[in-house]
Amino acid sequence: MFPFRSRRSNLTRRLSKATRRGVAGCSPQADAIAALLKKLQDVQLETLFKAVESRGREPTGCVLLPFKEEPHLLCCQTWRWPDLRSGEELRRLPSCRSRGDKVYVCCNPYHWSRICVPDCPPPPYSRTNEEMLRPEDRAPSEVPLLCRDSYPGSFTTNGDTPSNPSEWCKLAYWELSERVGPLFSVDRPSFNVFGDVPHPDGLSLETLAMTGQRNGYRGGGDGRGGRSPPPDAAVQRTRCKIGLGVTLSREEDSCVWVYNRSDNPIFVNSATLDVVPPPEQTHMLAACHQPTRVPADHCLCVYDPNKAAQNYGWTFTHPIYGPVDPNSIRISFVKGWGQKYSRREIKSCPCWLEILLAPCR
Repeated sequence: MFPFRSRRSNLTRRLSKATRRGVAGCSPQADAIAALLKKLQDVQLETLFKAVESRGREPTGCVLLPFKEEPHLLCCQTWRWPDLRSGEELRRLPSCRSRGDKVYVCCNPYHWSRICVPDCPPPPYSRTNEEMLRPEDRAPSEVPLLCRDSYPGSFTTNGDTPSNPSEWCKLAYWELSERVGPLFSVDRPSFNVFGDVPHPDGLSLETLAMTGQRNGYRGGGDGRGGRSPPPDAAVQRTRCKIGLGVTLSREEDSCVWVYNRSDNPIFVNSATLDVVPPPEQTHMLAACHQPTRVPADHCLCVYDPNKAAQNYGWTFTHPIYGPVDPNSIRISFVKGWGQKYSRREIKSCPCWLEILLAPCR
């Protein structure tokens, strides 16, 4: 029995030392954590320690406790966000198996993400920015929709290309203005896109880039494969910072959430997040697609079909005109673009992802 008690004491001591700044020491919160750790079984204590020590990089199971006193909030304050104030600021990761449990709640702090509240950007309408958006500089999803079916292999080709009935999106990975590899089909409700971190499932951008470089394939902006020089140093540096990357999740209400699991921010643009100009300034529409910054360990609803329809008067059956696709989401890893950044266009960003949502029109 003694070795087991020693092991438990050691885990408890190390977990106490691993608390974020401002939590440790003689305080009511420290006393509450000590009481919480005493309630955990040995297996739960092992799981919690593994999650905290690896900072979520190692897959770990749920740590369940009765929901009554919101123990998950205390754990997230202790080991992740000391300034967290309410459980309403948290959202469970899709990988957490305890969703829907009305009695117990998961206290694994790395099974939670903090909801991002975007800043309200100033009206980004200026003719200078409009003129800078040259058609050749736009991502494929920003090209007028009536022209896009000329792209070989494009997702939005009026359904001419056979697709998986359960597929809800396709992914295109870009490095600067070059698409790397073919379109990647997604048919699971949640999906991981990561850098070079070993992961049980998902899309490894490092592997995709290395395979494309080895085979000499890097798809051009028009979707046609071609040979191009190896990626530059900025691309390689950025790709190394992607880490755990993002988890994409399509919810039952058809909303799409992005969970930033990396140690660096991501920048997202979609029809839901756009600031749409008033009717008298529709000629400035292209200038309003400014990205939203999502910090590390935060999540954001990046696509809501109702908001997208409200923003652009769009439906699946009525295509729109202009340099916008309300059915597309663009994510840049680490580097931002737009008015606040040196990179004016997303094609200047080293590593970025394009999410093309189903169904085809």
